[in-house]
Amino acid sequence: MRFTASAPCKAILFGEHYVVYGSPALSIAIEPRNIVEFADFEGSGISMHSALGDAAISEDGRFEGQRELGIYHPVANAIFPKGRIPTCTVSFKPSWNLKGAGLSASLCAAFAAGLFKLAGKKPSAEEIFSAAQAGDLIAHGGRASGIDAKTVSFGCPLVFRRSFSPPAFNSKPADFSLPSGSTLLLIDTFKGKKQGTSAMLEIFASQFGIIGGPNEASEEARKEICQEFDPLWKKIEKSMGKATAEELGALMGENHALLKNRKMSSAGIERAVSVALSAGAFGAKLTGGGGEGGAVLALCTKENSGKVSASISESTGFHCHAISLAIKGAGMP
Repeated sequence: MRFTASAPCKAILFGEHYVVYGSPALSIAIEPRNIVEFADFEGSGISMHSALGDAAISEDGRFEGQRELGIYHPVANAIFPKGRIPTCTVSFKPSWNLKGAGLSASLCAAFAAGLFKLAGKKPSAEEIFSAAQAGDLIAHGGRASGIDAKTVSFGCPLVFRRSFSPPAFNSKPADFSLPSGSTLLLIDTFKGKKQGTSAMLEIFASQFGIIGGPNEASEEARKEICQEFDPLWKKIEKSMGKATAEELGALMGENHALLKNRKMSSAGIERAVSVALSAGAFGAKLTGGGGEGGAVLALCTKENSGKVSASISESTGFHCHAISLAIKGAGMP
């Protein structure tokens, strides 16, 4: 036996941070994809291997080994009741490792898709999401919203909106596509230090006088935050699927300005945005949690993408990745 499963990554194009307080956000599934390889194993249970180290899930559902691989334990237990864990060896092969692209959710979703195959089941995207989210919650200390796992499981642009009564992150497909002739670059500003998403969420909350996060915020405080972003969202929604590259780039710039004003940016992010725009990008903004070591999206023409990428690499030393919108979610090739 030998087969591979894969899943796209994700990027939030509009609405990060504001979305956890009730504003909409547009999340896109992006490629290249992350790969998980499955093969026969002369033993019992699941033997797991990655660049981070090795670990195992025993036949009766117990985990041991490299702590970082513990995120895959609840994924397996969500699909197989304890005592029924299959026998196989699994290798995790990410295409990249950068903050804000939903890497843990992507690998959990690909792992789930492969385990469903071993179970002899053709899962729905919702079933893959449910299993992947169990792992992503561990990866993010119990604070994963579900945006990452749902985006990579479904593999299409999604609009998310949070409700508080009842508590839920609701999503629906978005009629979004990139303007003709344009493409996105994903810029990794990491140079040895990253600010975690949890820390950035706390900084964002503090900008509005909130101690803690959205669950600790009053309804009035959440309304204040949404009122800051929602006028921009109305313009985004109105132009969805029909904006020119110049118009989409301008909207990205507006969103970035809001986030920068709330201290979600960093010197590295600002440098990447500045160089991208100077090299001819239509727009650029941070994506995901932001902060030191965060990621940036830049919109440019396909023809000019090489020049923009080279300018960023030469001027900043940051890694620049050419990406495309995913054509499917987690599953088999």
